[in-house]
Amino acid sequence: MKQITCQETRTISERVIFDGDLNDKGTLFGGKTLSLLDENAGLASFKVIKAKIATASYDHVNFWKPITTDKYIKFESFVTGVSGRQIEVFTKIISHDLKTDEREIAFSSFCTLVVLQAVELPEIVPETPEEKYLCAGFRKRLAGRRADYRQRDEFLSHLNIE
Repeated sequence: MKQITCQETRTISERVIFDGDLNDKGTLFGGKTLSLLDENAGLASFKVIKAKIATASYDHVNFWKPITTDKYIKFESFVTGVSGRQIEVFTKIISHDLKTDEREIAFSSFCTLVVLQAVELPEIVPETPEEKYLCAGFRKRLAGRRADYRQRDEFLSHLNIE
């Protein structure tokens, strides 16, 4: 089986925050954050397989610190596991203060993308302590997503669509 390191899937992008990106609280709008996350995570997954991919879920979404216009942000995404046609990508946002360059983790999330055709995905090889820690939890997160999926019909049957 082919192997690929987390580093080979790493995707980094940086962005300045503008007034138009903010919500009514003066912080980066969550919907804008998720849109940027989806783009960066998608690029990381394309480094694993050149195929059509769709976002299936976001898990463990955490807005740790507010992001404001006095900061710029750096998205770092990399693949933390694969199973069948599923690719799990971890993303963190590091905010940088424009005046002091003080850095902090502002956001983190796992998302699952699904390859839309039958493929053989490579084995993911973590190398750094961060990668090893995050990849070590992949099987547990995968089991949780599978359990949620099995409960899907019951869950949806209780939602009103009228």
